[in-house]
Amino acid sequence: MTDTAPDWLLTMRTISGMSETAGSADNPKILAMRDEIARRWASTPGMEDYCDLYTHDSIPWCGLTVAYCMTMAGIHPVFGPTDTDRFLWAQAWDDPSFGGIIKTPRVGCVVVMGREGGGHVTLYERTEGSKYVCRGGNQSDAINVQSYAIDNVISLVWPNTAGPLPPAPRRTLSEGDNGSDVAALQTTLGVPADGDFGPVTEAAVMGFQSGWGLQVDGVVGPMTWDELDALDAKMAAGSDGLEPELVDAISAVVAESDIAGHSWDDRGTAPPGYLQGMALTFGLAVQQFGNDIGAALAMSEAMTDDAETDALKWYEAEFKALGMDNSADGLTTLRHLFVMLIGLGMRESSGKYYEGRDTTATNVTSTTAEAGLFQTSANIKTASPHMDPLWKQYWLDPNGFLPVFSTGLYPTSSGLKNYGTGEGAAFQWLSKYTPSFAAMVTALGLRTRRKHWGPINRKECEIVRDCDDMLIAVQALAIAEVPPPEPPPDDVATVDIVATGPVRITVNGVPVG
Repeated sequence: MTDTAPDWLLTMRTISGMSETAGSADNPKILAMRDEIARRWASTPGMEDYCDLYTHDSIPWCGLTVAYCMTMAGIHPVFGPTDTDRFLWAQAWDDPSFGGIIKTPRVGCVVVMGREGGGHVTLYERTEGSKYVCRGGNQSDAINVQSYAIDNVISLVWPNTAGPLPPAPRRTLSEGDNGSDVAALQTTLGVPADGDFGPVTEAAVMGFQSGWGLQVDGVVGPMTWDELDALDAKMAAGSDGLEPELVDAISAVVAESDIAGHSWDDRGTAPPGYLQGMALTFGLAVQQFGNDIGAALAMSEAMTDDAETDALKWYEAEFKALGMDNSADGLTTLRHLFVMLIGLGMRESSGKYYEGRDTTATNVTSTTAEAGLFQTSANIKTASPHMDPLWKQYWLDPNGFLPVFSTGLYPTSSGLKNYGTGEGAAFQWLSKYTPSFAAMVTALGLRTRRKHWGPINRKECEIVRDCDDMLIAVQALAIAEVPPPEPPPDDVATVDIVATGPVRITVNGVPVG
């Protein structure tokens, strides 16, 4: 057994196989359990006399076995004022003076049940369907494992002196299951949490499994739960990267902008969270530019002269027609790149963060399968030296405005499907789970590998001036949030060297030579 079992259950496992002796003889090991209980709790008034009442192994001994296992763990067995309140009476274990009643079974908890001919007490091992699998004594005259209908259970008891109640074990989940644990799973996966494990949830599980290097079977067992816990820990430790006040301010700008009601060619209006998510991602890029982050600086470089590689050069005429110039390094070029990016996302995926590959295409390897808002594939990684650090950053912290991008959307099973294994599958999962990652990667790629995207090549990507107007307001908000550079400390000297004629050196304005 690999689970963390309490000491009393470990004892029960150790003595499993013990059985009654046929006929009138007694198994001395069963009677020895009686003697050990009497010896260990000799100071309890009436304990020795009560133990003396157990004279033959033909007397039901399920309560005796549980009492012995508790005794070996240092826990006093239930021992009330009358015989029917004491451990040989199975239903006596349903006693708050011994233990608290719990609703969800834990490994090793005491299971008190009714059955034909009287009660039974045993220890919980696991759940299988509508039955509890339990280990205990006097189960077909032996200590073994048997299954019991949950409907027959009177109570589940955790000893008061056993320390804190351990977390409830999580059941294995698969399609068709429902409940609060399914809703918790869905929340972690970023899909609507309705508590029903249907085809979309199964696809989200399989997409997660492929991205995280697990067996792809759509079943949430121990290994998948462990990795889901790791994802939850990453999300809790990280953040989307913007202060809540800035998020609210940017969201208000988007809601009031003219672009919010724009009808995109052949796509209609954007999903409720798309423009907001893209505006937040741009705000993040602005802050990263202000903090000299390499990827943001590379995105903001002036348009090159190579239309074969640089999408800004390829679209130079379209930008110029709107009075948008990209000839200089800086935030203006970065902003115009995001105007293009927003148009590309509407063209490629209609602004749906979960979009999977174009199923009419043949690119189904892990590195060529498209994924996410911009239908970018993992082989974009070689397009820039800034790609690898960006991937590592977002893998460690997958926060990326998913709750915003997913507003008003319900993902599809086909969209959540990933292809292949390894790094390519991880890229596909991350592109859908972390939309700001997909945006940053695509923004970088547009500057050096514009042929990666068909709509860019065919000039089907809309460049909309209202979009730029909205991002100008976002830029102003984000700049205000970038902390100014720290002034140099007082003990740092400034050295001015004048090299015309004789050299004169001053330190903090004082000549030194």
